[in-house]
Amino acid sequence: MELSVCYGCDACGLRCAAGVPATQEEWAGLRRYVESLNAAGRRELARVEGQDKTVDLGDGVSVTLCRYRDMEHGRCAVYPARPLVCRLLGHVEWMPCPIEKVPRTVRTEDALALMRAYAQTDRRTFEEWEAEG
Repeated sequence: MELSVCYGCDACGLRCAAGVPATQEEWAGLRRYVESLNAAGRRELARVEGQDKTVDLGDGVSVTLCRYRDMEHGRCAVYPARPLVCRLLGHVEWMPCPIEKVPRTVRTEDALALMRAYAQTDRRTFEEWEAEG
């Protein structure tokens, strides 16, 4: 599936919640991506993973963002290897671009079929896949 490119504004950053479900294939792809990083890239990733991911939304409500969310620079540290649910942000009607700059390039029927098939796969959080080794 070819998706249009994001404009990089990071307005969708609060949607990058912890506990992102990923398939085993997506987890393996993410691990391959991390292993392909040079020493500087691995240090950068360690910096990102060491950040506090808690965001205070006010009125006693806070959320924890994804372990790969770079809080300092407002971006995804593993963007090229992110799971399907992350790639669909801004491209489907139930996860629209918050500033309406990314055209919805996925037809609703196609996206629903894709998500139904995706829901049938074994998906776990990054942390659960990591715990399995």
